[in-house]
This record gives sequence, structure tokens and C-alpha cells, in this order.
Amino acid sequence: MPTQQPMVLVALETSDDVARELERRFGADYRVVVAAGETDAAARLADAAAAGQAVALVLGDSADPRLYVETRRLHPDARRGFVLAWGDWARAETSDTVLALMAANHIDYYVVRPRFSPDESFNRAITDFLRDHQRATGAGGSDVTSIEGDADRARRHGLVTALPDGSVDLAIVGAGPGGLAAAVYAASEGLDTLVLERRSVGGQAGSSSLIRNYLGFSRGVSGAELAERAYQQAWVFGARFAVTREAVGVAEVDGGFVLEVAPQLPEGQGELVSAGAVVLATGVSYRRLALPGLDPYLGISVFYGVSATEARAQTGRVVYVVGGGNSAGQAAVFLSRHAGHVHILVRKSGLAETMSDYLVERIAMSPRITLHPFSEVTGVFGETNLQEVEWIDDRTRETTRIACGSLFVMIGAEPNTDWLRTCLPLDEKGFVLTGRDAEGKALESPYATSRDGIYAVGDVRAGSVKRVAAGVGEGSIVIQAVHRYLDRNA
Repeated sequence: MPTQQPMVLVALETSDDVARELERRFGADYRVVVAAGETDAAARLADAAAAGQAVALVLGDSADPRLYVETRRLHPDARRGFVLAWGDWARAETSDTVLALMAANHIDYYVVRPRFSPDESFNRAITDFLRDHQRATGAGGSDVTSIEGDADRARRHGLVTALPDGSVDLAIVGAGPGGLAAAVYAASEGLDTLVLERRSVGGQAGSSSLIRNYLGFSRGVSGAELAERAYQQAWVFGARFAVTREAVGVAEVDGGFVLEVAPQLPEGQGELVSAGAVVLATGVSYRRLALPGLDPYLGISVFYGVSATEARAQTGRVVYVVGGGNSAGQAAVFLSRHAGHVHILVRKSGLAETMSDYLVERIAMSPRITLHPFSEVTGVFGETNLQEVEWIDDRTRETTRIACGSLFVMIGAEPNTDWLRTCLPLDEKGFVLTGRDAEGKALESPYATSRDGIYAVGDVRAGSVKRVAAGVGEGSIVIQAVHRYLDRNA
């Protein structure tokens, strides 16, 4: 077990100013070590690994990726930053170096060398690196995205599981990006707002290891951090949350709505909550892989989605990711921090049609990730744990059976709408239809359902763009329609 403070390793051609600022601000909690060149830095990384010493951050300024690669190999949770001088991003050589290192996943981001002391811009960038390291190692504790439907755990986090007394203006079902955005805007505009969430705040997006293309977060942001910030923002405006509580029915009563909420009471009926309007933001759940013999490995070596804990458990293993969407791509990149090698199995010819370009590039440039197109999983084998996976090449019909440490399945998603089938029109895949009434006439809001006063936003809505930013946008916009409805029915 590490017995010393986590190390911050500085490997720069000129390091005095950086080391002084690091020692001044972070020296009480981190051991700042200045290396005499990259060879010395690599030796210090090896010594730290042998001694069980945690390395939180490595700062370099070389275009040679070998130090960053060695950092990833020996200390997969360490952050890696490229240090440049103020204004150097305007130099083509520097910008090309930084972009190439980031595209190859050799560095996490860059940091501008301090220009004076204290330089709070520099210190904030370093704090972001160190906070990311804390989240990756679990040293910072768990957050609102780790509840997973456990009421006791929710209460230990200080979250509320009880329903409020009396009625509310707006009930939002689901605390993913769309639901959280609706809560922020509704509460900030004076609506008495309640958010019901059956599992964890953040929804499926909360498990994303890094959302690189979310507006305003140039370094990228983890789904957990984005969810935590949104939850706090909604709470500050007065929104109330009832977590580990699942809506299982909705009925129109006296010009408003009554939601039945599980878990059930001893007499077998759920609790009830009354609301003037309802926004459905229940999102989607990962589609299950229909494969004989898979279920005994679930939660042991077969996973839907990937958490930081599961990723760290794959250290040195050969793992497989099934799926070709953004979630699968983010998981593969995240797992490559720890796993010996990551294989991606997709049924299509490649990833370009289904995955963001920045992820496609990172996967293509990573020596620790291999893509297998036209491939379909046909079997899993092992005793207590998964030991081998078999897949077939759809072009040649040849099968491959190979050792496998863990299997991560991300093959699309299904909407959480089973409880709505008797009260709202759904499309053939179960997504909520919005924007038109039963006769096909356009409604005043593209997020309105055929039941006046019930709206749907985000991934659960038919025809929506399945992106975090899109869900946030819909959640914020729908509140205008909610105000109009409530004003009409006042």
C-alpha cells in the first residue's frame, strides 16, 4: 500500500517556475518531484510502481510520447499534461504536437506554464488534473451517479428518497441530462419541481468516462462530474429529488396528474404524488445481448456499461467491447488505460457511421485497441468467470475462439417506457411519440405528447438525437411549454 503522498512528477526542459508554483500550492498534499530529464523520469516512475507509490500527475514538454506511454503502462490512473508557454499554441509546431499527442491518447490535456505567482489559471488546470485522478482512483469518494437504485446508499449520500407532502407544479421522471436540465430551468423560473429517479442521478450518461465534445468543457468532462454539477445546480434553485423511486403509472385527475411511485407500500400499492404537469425523461437502458450461457457471468466478468471500478479491475487483461456507438468507443478508450489490450467487435464494416470522429481517431491511433469489423459474438465459455469468447466473421463465416478476461456489451439501448404503454402512444420500438396528436395534427410543442400536460425529452422521445447536449437542450426548452400549459389550467 502507498505510504507517501501521491507524486506529481515534473519532466521539463526548464522546470523551476513550474516546480515552485506546484510546491507553493500543492506541496502540502502531493510530493512534487523534478526529474533530470526523461530517462530519470522513467526511472522514477518505475521506482514508484515497485514501491506501490501513487503517481497523480506527470507534466512533460517533449513531443516524444515515450514518457507518457510509460506513465500509462505503470500508472494507468495518473494524469498526463503537456506544458507549454503562454501564446505557444499559435505556433504550428506546438499546436501540431499537442493535437497529435491528444489524438493518440498520450496526454490528457495541456497546461500553460505559470506567468506569475500565484497564477490561478495554472493552479486551476493542475487542480482539474488532480481531481480527475481522485475520481479515477476513488480517493474522492463516490458521487450521486453511484447510487444504482440502492436506497440505503442514497441516504448515506444525503439524498432524499421520500416523496413530498402535497402536490407540485411539475414532476420530472428521470434524472439524466434531459431531466436535470428541465429541473434547473423549471426551478429557476419558480416552478415547484420534483424529480423522480429510479437508479442514479445522471442516467446512462453518468457512466460515461469522458465526454470530450460537450460545449464549454475543453478538457472534456466525465458523465459523473456533469451529473453532479447539474444536480447541485438544480438543488440550489429549489428542485427536490426523490431517488431510488420509480414511476410505475400516471393518471389524469381533476385537471392534473397523479403518479404512482414504487417501491410499494406493505398493502401492495405504490405511493402517490400529484403534479400539475409531467416531463418524461426516463432515457434508455442498454440492450441485452441475447446469447445462451451469458447470464451466469453478469456482474462478474460480463458488464453493460463500464465504471471506474470495473475498468481498474481489468489491469493487464485482454477485454472485449461489443458495440460501435459512442458509449462503446468511450468505454474502449477508458478501458485501454488499464487493460493489456482491448478488442472491439462490431457487425458493420467500421465505426464511422455510428461513432463520433474524435473517438474513431483515438481508437485507430491506439496500439492497445484492435477493431474487428463484420464480427458477431456467438459464444462465451468459462467456469465461475468468463475465460473465452467466440465470434464469427460474417464475411467468411469463420469462427474465432480466444481468451477473454471480461466482456463489455454496448449494443444500443431500449427506452424505459413499459409503464407507459397503456397511457401514451409509443412507436414500434417503444419510444414516446411527441409533436402530433392522435389525428396527426401538429402540437404547440415538439415535446408535447398526445396527452395535454405530459411532455417527453431526451433519449426516451421518438426521433430525438441521442446525444447529451441534445437532451440538455430539450430539457431546457420544454419548460416554456410547461409554463403555457400551467397558465392555461390555473
